[in-house]
Amino acid sequence: MSVSAILKLQAAGFSVEQVTALADLIDTQAASKSDLEATEHRLDLRFGKVDGEMLLIKWMLGFILAFQVAIFAKMMIH
Repeated sequence: MSVSAILKLQAAGFSVEQVTALADLIDTQAASKSDLEATEHRLDLRFGKVDGEMLLIKWMLGFILAFQVAIFAKMMIH
């Protein structure tokens, strides 16, 4: 917690104990920049995997549709 934030809280009527407790809570509960970067990296890896799986599913559905059309066309021709 910044010095200016501590001074503002004290000026607003917070006691030193309250400001200290609030500062400790913020320091332990707030995510750091490295935490956010690590989470972003994990999400990028997961979405990359999902994108690859979606591409495979699109190709599979394309082949299924093509075979269904071929079967239907063969049935109509004969």
